[in-house]
Amino acid sequence: LGNHEFDYRPQGLANMLEAAMNSGETLPQILLSNVDWASMEAEGLTEEQSLLKEAFDRYGMKEYMIIEKDGVKIALFGILGEDALDCAPLCPLVFEDSSAVAKRIVAEIEANEEADMIICISHAGTWEDEAKSEDEILAKNVPEIDLIVSGHTHTTLPEPIQHGDTYIVSCGEYGKNLGTL
Repeated sequence: LGNHEFDYRPQGLANMLEAAMNSGETLPQILLSNVDWASMEAEGLTEEQSLLKEAFDRYGMKEYMIIEKDGVKIALFGILGEDALDCAPLCPLVFEDSSAVAKRIVAEIEANEEADMIICISHAGTWEDEAKSEDEILAKNVPEIDLIVSGHTHTTLPEPIQHGDTYIVSCGEYGKNLGTL
């Protein structure tokens, strides 16, 4: 998910997920690993948080998934970044730090799966200022991630950004470009 999924308040997002499930169409898997359900539940879920938790559970949202392509097992997980959350003032959810969650997810994948590659689908983005560039920070903090598919900042990267063995790619905005790697 990204920040714009929250534009129509929690009820709007819940309605969109419900409409998708009722459409009869094949649904894409939604991956989101850094919602902090534990802290929200410890404080007692608000009505809006409960609404979204139920909608996410009914839809079948996951923290990560494994796909296999031509004999290659690929682990995928999704995160929503801090700037994206700041751009979603109607979002009632609490999110954990992306790097901390990514470390946990990567450790879980490495312990329980035989993945050949780990990919993060990120709605955090890259910035010219590397100190603010959330996906670059993630790549540096969690070097076990092989690839970060970056969104949110609408950046078009003609060449991947590389930190260690982690590559970051982004093909811009509004489906104007098709990226290949």
